Amino acid sequence: MAKWRETTSAECQQDFDDLFDVCVEIAAERIIENWGLDPVAVVNATSGGQRVLVAPRSETDRNSSSRSPIRDWLVADLRATSDDVRSYGIVSNVTVEGASDTRLEILLEHREYAMQILVPYTMPDTRTFDLGPTKAALGQRLVWG
Repeated sequence: MAKWRETTSAECQQDFDDLFDVCVEIAAERIIENWGLDPVAVVNATSGGQRVLVAPRSETDRNSSSRSPIRDWLVADLRATSDDVRSYGIVSNVTVEGASDTRLEILLEHREYAMQILVPYTMPDTRTFDLGPTKAALGQRLVWG
């Protein structure tokens, strides 16, 4: 049992490191290109592959009672396919109460653990995306809760 736990913990850490990097790359690309940043998921499959999941935009998004209908759609899709998902990250823009800047919120979840990472960023010009100090906290388990 201890060996399985060590393997899972190492796998979780490796997945989170990779998912964080990919989520930041996607966010930077979309923000720099002025596409904006609707929530996007990066999914590690149990088979070892990785895919990007983007929610379709619809009229119902504007009329949803949820503060984050796109993220809710991504989580619902991940739950529906959870047998094939090993871990995932969802990246989006958020405004933190009491802060004047927008931050990236990266939600990471593995079957064993979940965390939330907030990363302030600045864009001194149209080609530069600078990250500030990250803050990480235990996250809410959204898929395997």
